[in-house]
Amino acid sequence: MSDEQNEIKPSAREQVFPEPTVGSLIYNDNGEVLLIRSPKWGEMWHIPGGHVELGETSIEALQREIMEETGLEIDNIEFIGWQDAVYPEFYYKKKHFIFLDFCARAAGGKITASDEMTEWVWIEPRRALKELKIDLFTIKTIGFFLERLSKKDGDNKDYEAKWKCALADYDNLKKDIAREKAEIGRFASALAASEFAGIYDNFKKAFGHLPDAGENCEEYKKKVEQWAAGIDFIKKQFGETLKQSGLEEIKTVGEKFNPALHETMGEEDGAGQPAGIVLKEIEGGYKIGDKVIKAAKVIVSK
Repeated sequence: MSDEQNEIKPSAREQVFPEPTVGSLIYNDNGEVLLIRSPKWGEMWHIPGGHVELGETSIEALQREIMEETGLEIDNIEFIGWQDAVYPEFYYKKKHFIFLDFCARAAGGKITASDEMTEWVWIEPRRALKELKIDLFTIKTIGFFLERLSKKDGDNKDYEAKWKCALADYDNLKKDIAREKAEIGRFASALAASEFAGIYDNFKKAFGHLPDAGENCEEYKKKVEQWAAGIDFIKKQFGETLKQSGLEEIKTVGEKFNPALHETMGEEDGAGQPAGIVLKEIEGGYKIGDKVIKAAKVIVSK
């Protein structure tokens, strides 16, 4: 691979700069706060929010994101803290954010599900910390909010007790999640072993039925074709099992050369083909989601 391609490859798959985002702990007149769930954060509860777009202030971005995600209007907006979020553990992809945390009052609108909010709950903050699986950044945001309340009330001791309790709850949550992840890992390993064991059995059966070269030509040819069809079926079965496990084969022949997915092993004169089209696959490549596990080695057209 050329030096130029090596320079392109990382930038095609990774962030260049951290992304600033805004989020708000929304409260109502009953002393409850809004926490939501979304596909991007899995089972973890968090606050609504999103990216700041070019040309808008952080407050404008917050109001827009809250309306888009929840259908709510907010007022009494106050900045309460910021956080570095370097590759959050429970986020669905590897991202580096800078979170700008606010609190705001629910002022109107009707709460409605969206692509970014599939479930929601109004809950007293202390109860939320005890009962819900909340991501660490939202726990800290709730801490910012409780600190704000304690300063207004002049009750710093009460805040300190709540904050220590929140940290203890989070420590217990981490232990619970670690146990769950270990159990899921053991189950996933057993499931994968079971799937691959079936494929291995099929391979053993196939090689136990190799055609006998001593038979007449026509009969031998027919049996070879049947045997090859069986091997092709096992190959497809193996590929489908890998796909279900999240491992996807990178497309090669006929595709435009992509330095983020392909590694060129040379060029050929592909008659009638535009330059940079993959003509031949030397070694397969694989990825999980957007992450390339192994680049495909290919020959491309001049």
